[in-house]
Order: sequence, then C-alpha cells, then structure tokens
Amino acid sequence: MAFEAAALISLAFVSHGWILFAMAPVFALGGIGMPALQSLTTRQVDADRQGQLQGVLASLVSLAAVFGPLFFSFIYYGVRGTWPGLIWLVAIGVYLLALPLMLGIRRLPKPVSNTAN
Repeated sequence: MAFEAAALISLAFVSHGWILFAMAPVFALGGIGMPALQSLTTRQVDADRQGQLQGVLASLVSLAAVFGPLFFSFIYYGVRGTWPGLIWLVAIGVYLLALPLMLGIRRLPKPVSNTAN
C-alpha cells in the first residue's frame, strides 16, 4: 500500500505524460497489497467459514468496481478545471479511510493441527 500511495502522490504533481509510464513499476509493487491482506483475513476465520469470507470479499470488490468509477468521475468532473491532479490525492484519502480497517487485521499464528488422535 505504501508503494501505491507514493505513486498516487507523485501522479498528483506530474507535468509530463511519460512519467505515468515510468510510475508503472511502482504501481505494480503496490498491487501485492490486496492478496496479502486477503491472506491475513483468511486466518481470522475458521475453515468452515472461509466460503462466507470469500463471498463477502468478492461482494466488496464488486461494489467498489461499480461505485468507485462513479465516485471518482464525479470528483474529477468537479476538479478538472482547477487541478486535475487532485483526483490522485482523493484516492489517497480513500486509502487513509480504509487504513484503520487494514491495521485492525491482526496476524494470528497458524493453528496447530493435532494429528496424534
């Protein structure tokens, strides 16, 4: 998430289009955050509730895919005349809103299975 946030901040202040392509590797490093968070969340529930957890996560991703573009299009429409780069800072604001939720996911030790029985 830190790599993605750094890339978003830098995109807010770019003045040349080629910089977007130069930032692609930094964005790619930021893409590993979601699978890592999903891995941490699967450790929070029992094996018989994994399907329910994955269903909730898939539903959240679907909602974000529907409402995210609408939200950011609305924001971009409002700021495009003054400073188009502000949209990237708004994205960082959304990350900051989600940060307490992500920090609330605790690393739990793997459960030890008793194979002696």
